[in-house]
Amino acid sequence: MGGFIAEECSGWRPAEVAWGVFCVASIAGLSILWKEPPLMIFAAVCGMMYTLLAGKGKSCCYLFGLINTPLYMYAAWQQRYYGDVALNAFYFLMMLPGFIVWRKHRRRNAEKGVEKTVLTKSERWVWLAVMVAATVVLYRVLVALGGARAWCDAMTNVLSVGAMILTVKRCAEQWPLWIAVNLIEVFMWFGVSAVSLLLMWILFLVNGCVLGFAWYRELAENRP
Repeated sequence: MGGFIAEECSGWRPAEVAWGVFCVASIAGLSILWKEPPLMIFAAVCGMMYTLLAGKGKSCCYLFGLINTPLYMYAAWQQRYYGDVALNAFYFLMMLPGFIVWRKHRRRNAEKGVEKTVLTKSERWVWLAVMVAATVVLYRVLVALGGARAWCDAMTNVLSVGAMILTVKRCAEQWPLWIAVNLIEVFMWFGVSAVSLLLMWILFLVNGCVLGFAWYRELAENRP
């Protein structure tokens, strides 16, 4: 256990630590100031920890995901975002496989986290076609169930499922999908009473851009 903790805590630059502290403190501090429910604050903080650790390639991110996903399901259910409820149930089921795969494929130099990969050009086109078709089908299902903002809910669910699978596969293409998801989620939660979760998604969006750039840069540097 001590070796695992030491490995997960290694390789962080001072700027990365400062940014992580800022993100977590912003969510917690502003949410407390706005008198958000403690459960929602805890969910948002765990979600932010998952994103920061995943971006760094640390397998312990999935442990925070195990906490965040059921709490977020509860918040989404209250807002009738049924697609998000189902999505986070899927996330929850993917946490243990993700942890196992990332531990298996971590780098020999533990400080650099998990080994990163990319899809081929043909694989990207297949992923795009499947996600477009799945979005249309899910939209019709959500409309039949009386869900709110069905198009947004359908898009975030399909993109998120794809992004989660690519995350477990350690593919850099996860990040453009997460950025798109974050943009839609900011729109969905804007004006809703759960301010802590809206702030969480805004910071997720910023993190997605920063961390995605870091993954692609690392892949470019290691390209033969």
